[in-house]
Amino acid sequence: MNPGDQPPLLELHEVHKHFGGVKAVDGVSFAVRRGAVSGLIGPNGAGKTTVVNLVTGQLSPDDGDILLDGAAIGGLKPHQVAARGVARTFQNIRLYRPLSVLENVLTGMHRHRRADGWSHLLPSRRPRPPDQARQDEAFRLLTQVGLDPAKVAQRQSGTLSYGDQRRLEIARALALRPELLLLDEPAAGLNPGEKAQLGDLLGRLQAEGLTVLLIDHDMKLVLSVCDDVTVLNFGRRIASGPPAVVAADDAVVTAYLGTGARAGVEPLRVAGATATLPRLDPGSPTPVVAPGAIPLELGAHAGVAPADSALPNAAASDAAAADAVLVVEHLAVFYGAVEAVADVSLSVASGEIVALIGANGAGKSTVLNTLSGLLRPRRGTAVFGSLDLARARPQAIVRAGLVQVPEGREILSRLTVEENLLLGGWTRPDRASVGASVEEMMERFPILRERRRLAAGQLSGGEQQQLAIARALIAAPRLLLLDEPSLGLAPQLAEQVFSLIAAIRETGITVLLVEQNARRALELADRAYVIETGRVVLTGTGDELRDHPLVRQAYLGTS
Repeated sequence: MNPGDQPPLLELHEVHKHFGGVKAVDGVSFAVRRGAVSGLIGPNGAGKTTVVNLVTGQLSPDDGDILLDGAAIGGLKPHQVAARGVARTFQNIRLYRPLSVLENVLTGMHRHRRADGWSHLLPSRRPRPPDQARQDEAFRLLTQVGLDPAKVAQRQSGTLSYGDQRRLEIARALALRPELLLLDEPAAGLNPGEKAQLGDLLGRLQAEGLTVLLIDHDMKLVLSVCDDVTVLNFGRRIASGPPAVVAADDAVVTAYLGTGARAGVEPLRVAGATATLPRLDPGSPTPVVAPGAIPLELGAHAGVAPADSALPNAAASDAAAADAVLVVEHLAVFYGAVEAVADVSLSVASGEIVALIGANGAGKSTVLNTLSGLLRPRRGTAVFGSLDLARARPQAIVRAGLVQVPEGREILSRLTVEENLLLGGWTRPDRASVGASVEEMMERFPILRERRRLAAGQLSGGEQQQLAIARALIAAPRLLLLDEPSLGLAPQLAEQVFSLIAAIRETGITVLLVEQNARRALELADRAYVIETGRVVLTGTGDELRDHPLVRQAYLGTS
């Protein structure tokens, strides 16, 4: 039966949720029909994740009704909503990182084997070994989401790549055997090939009778898999209907892209330097869209040429090394017995933007976390100025001027926006001037000034990314490590972030950038390194690599 002929499984009627003076959800109404894949989209800060939190019991509505199969669930606790057959994934991944991949999936089965589920969650009790039927089911779910149980089942979940952690979260949610699955930005961090696999998975789940509410900024995915789409902006519903109709709606186009000319720029002052920085305001009607800002088609690959075959512009890399603020040689990093980084050598010269690109799981984030002192290398060296990064503590690394904006933002959710910013200056010797730096960042990021007294965990994903970058700038870095800064952002805000990165370089700050959007990263970069399976396989200038056939081969396995 066509989902359009089915009764609603989920209904929201005039739902409101306010945080102080911020109307995160302001009278939203829509329905998700049984057996449908429904989309919930909108710019960053539109209220999408707040809606999911209201449905799943993380938040209680201030007003309005939320119905599941005709029964009110607004105000129920999360475990009560889950017991009614509602499962979710999170915009910011929430796995049990110390547990294995298999154990994470088994915890999702607690609805069906309650006592056994608690035995896996409580560290004070020894987990019971899973019976064969449940282990077989967990392996089936891992395979269904595209993870190989033979390779990952016993790995600690926190050692997986970001994209694989996303898939593990879906497998754990499916272990609940839900009637309704809510997916919050499941495609964030996935390359186009993995996104295509996600679309196939959603099609199979729908064929099995599962109802899905999908939140994602990838419009190609949303339009290809959804039966209907609801669009929010500033907490209100502005459109709903079939995907093609919604995509052509003038109000939707304006919400995503805005109207008018490019935003003005104003000076940015960071640690005594001055440059022009576009004002970042997701509420602004003015888009910042760079010509040709189309992601490189990424996907599964069949290998690339050996690292010593036709690496372009090696002389340029050598020249950069002579003025390097960072030199990494033959770095190797392990997670237990798993070799995440096999052999990475790179250099970053003062004032450069250097990009580190590669498919999910290639080792990019592991390299950055090692440079920040969060991981210790098994082999190789990494030197920042005169500091040995392989031995230095993270706090000493930050004091020396190397600051990371991590993948997933890692803001302190219970602290306010202002408190998060103040902590950015904790290692600065000029503590008295940190307050002034905070005010400068709030001037440059107007949404942060508006939200300054709000708990950071209540910000949208885009607002949290702005907070994470502003906090890092307050630390007055000499070398800024950016790990997937556009992750989970709407196209307009992602372009503003790329413009911000270019402006940061003009202040004299050196940047090492990891970014899944390879084309935009290469447009920004002076030089770049391509990593595959923990090894540097290609290097050159951004211009040389942007259309280089070996870059496509690294991602696609084709020349």
